[in-house]
This record gives sequence, structure tokens and C-alpha cells, in this order.
Amino acid sequence: MTVPPPVPGGSSSRDALTARLTALRTAAGLSGNALAKRMRIVQSRVWKIEHGELLPTGDDIRAWVQVTSHDPETATELIEMLEEARAESATFKAAFSKYGAARYQQEVAAIEARSSRIGEFQVAMIPAILQTADYAREILSLASGPGAWGASADDIEAMINVRLRRQEILHDPGKRIQVVLGEAALRTLVCTQQTLIGQLEKLLSVMQLPSVELGIIGFTQRMPVFPFVSFSVRDSALIVVEGLTGEQKLTASVAADQVASYLRFFDLLRESASTGDEAAAVIQRALDSVAVDIRGTG
Repeated sequence: MTVPPPVPGGSSSRDALTARLTALRTAAGLSGNALAKRMRIVQSRVWKIEHGELLPTGDDIRAWVQVTSHDPETATELIEMLEEARAESATFKAAFSKYGAARYQQEVAAIEARSSRIGEFQVAMIPAILQTADYAREILSLASGPGAWGASADDIEAMINVRLRRQEILHDPGKRIQVVLGEAALRTLVCTQQTLIGQLEKLLSVMQLPSVELGIIGFTQRMPVFPFVSFSVRDSALIVVEGLTGEQKLTASVAADQVASYLRFFDLLRESASTGDEAAAVIQRALDSVAVDIRGTG
């Protein structure tokens, strides 16, 4: 049996994949509930997949294809589409309007829960996984924050709560949390000075955790790669490159060369960064400097 053609109007690989899966189900004369029962999954999972709220797994696709009486080649084709959906660029406007800022943050949390190695490189701000609530709230209120892409105040607050819950993994001994910051991240005022003080104090605290490796590349140290963008590492399988208006997910199965390059660049950044007492000293100097600035303007 051939795969039904995609439904016109899809705007992304994810949309095209969900359209194909929905077409398979309807062509087989099955309701969402009937399909779920045959696949031995909950009906809400089928609904979320068909409405683009959840990407299926490879096992989901293979079961879906089998239950709707299609051949293994169909599953192979759809799994290729799945990999494209995982690797495609996504704008925050599209993601937030479709799923909401908080739900989008939950997807990030789910990826981190499955990852044993979590890496972050940021030049001029503190990454979400180490942010205080005040820092997160103030940085997300900037002109380029979620509000610019349609997120409501309540949705942003829910997003912050999810972001803070993500930080539970900092205490997980089975995780390796590797963060490299440019010294500018310790001093850039994307928030108030008082909030920055609290944020820097948190860095000094969390860097003591066994699972956390925090490195700082100071102003007088050599930066080994172009500091153009921030990016995240999830094991050796996923790189997330973030921009002002969206992000790009690069998977090893689709963009192996790019993923390998980012992993190599991240290792170079880690090797160049100060860690331990040296990193703590850089943070403390920044903390002292901000405190002096506050006293001078008080």
C-alpha cells in the first residue's frame, strides 16, 4: 500500500509528517481512539502527534505504519521525515503561537531528562539552566523575549516555572552539566544590577555541585572559536543553535558533520576556560564590581 500524499498547506517538516500520519489513519478507516488501542498507547498521544504538539518516536511510526497496513518502506520514509523535523529551524513566533512558551520549555526539559551530557556555551548571558527566577523574569521581559512572539504574561510566568524545575537535574549524579561562559555574561546588564548580584551568587553556589562543570573564558583569555552564537549540546546527538528569532536543531543522524564540528568547538571552549577556583575568582571579581557600582550610584 502506498503512503497517502501530504495534505497541502504544511509549513514545516513537522506539519508534513503529522499530515502524512493522519492521512494513513484516515485511509485505514480508523478513529484516533481505535488507532491508539491497536498501537497500545493512550489516545491523547495520537491526538498530540496529529496536532503537532508531540513528535512521534521511531517506534511510534513503525507501530502506526504496521497498524494501518503499510509496508516497512513507508516507515523508513516517515522516519526520515521525523529526522528532518527534528533538525529543522523553528521560529519562536511559530512555536509559541502553536504550543505556548511554557509547553515549548517542557519539550526542552524532556530532552534534557533523556540526556546524560548537557552542554551550554553563552557569550553574554547566563543560560537558562543556571538562571535565578529574577534573572529569568527580567531577561524574558526584554524586547526580544517571548512577549514579542505572542506569549502572554501568564504563559511567560509558567515558562519561568518550568525553567526553574529544569534545574533539578543539576543535582542528578547521573548528569554531566558542562557550561562555558564568556566573562561578558557575568557583567552584561540584561537585568538590574541587584538581580545580577543574586545571579552571580548562584553561580558560585552551583559550581560546587559534583555534576556541574562551570568554565569562564575571561576578557584576557584567548577565545578559540568565533563567539557568534550561543549553542547547547545534548549528548553527542543534538546541537541547538539559538538566535534572536528562533533556533535550529541539528541531529547527528541528519547533520553529522555539523554536529561533530560543534562538539569539537565545545571541547575547545572547555579546554580554554578557567574552572574551579580560577573561575570562582573571575565571578567574584565581577560580583565585587557590580556591588561597587551599586554603592556608587546609591
